[in-house]
Amino acid sequence: MPATPMPPTPRGRGSTSRPATSDPSRCGMTYRFGELRLDDPQEGPLRVQGDGYAAAGELVTLIVSPDVHRLLGMSDDEVAGASEIDRRYREALRGIYASGEWRPPHVDPAALPARQEVESAVERLLGAGRTTRLRGLSWRVRGGDALLDEDVADVLSLTQDQRRQVTAAAEQNEQENARVLAQVSAVRGRGAGRTSDSSGLQAAAMRADDAGHARLLALLTPDQRERFTQLREGGS
Repeated sequence: MPATPMPPTPRGRGSTSRPATSDPSRCGMTYRFGELRLDDPQEGPLRVQGDGYAAAGELVTLIVSPDVHRLLGMSDDEVAGASEIDRRYREALRGIYASGEWRPPHVDPAALPARQEVESAVERLLGAGRTTRLRGLSWRVRGGDALLDEDVADVLSLTQDQRRQVTAAAEQNEQENARVLAQVSAVRGRGAGRTSDSSGLQAAAMRADDAGHARLLALLTPDQRERFTQLREGGS
């Protein structure tokens, strides 16, 4: 795994403004990276950065966002603590992928302990109330990808079969993202810079995103979909 993984295309759900994708010619992976600008229905305008360690909108990316620091009224000591959580998480993933093939961490069982430690560390740092608020924001930003979170799966009472299907669908979504990004790379490699080219590629990325979200939600029962909507709106 490269020392600084930089896969493209930040992605979120809900009231999310998708910026243009970063140059995929610099990246060998398909995970979401770059700045994601949000207009969250509850928290308002926010910016969060994602990369090959965590997609924009995961807890570990939210806690290092200056906008989130202001939103949660984090002290200087808490900001420093958030940076340390981020540092330890990245160190853990570098160890995991140092001698193996990189996989998007949100679908990789090997990365699960590091992701769970982030959850625990964030709650120790921020307390239950602010962590619940932050989780709700994360779920709104990430949409269907939030179904991969153990706490969401538990609250929704996903069966083991559903959990396997969610993981498989998320991996399929990553493959589709890779296909779209390959198209972006091909167009830019030809030196195309027409507005129509960029608009068409951005539209393709948005369609892939929407299809991936729908693919994940289709695995839920009607009652589970309703409960998931409630979780994203209320964060609990």
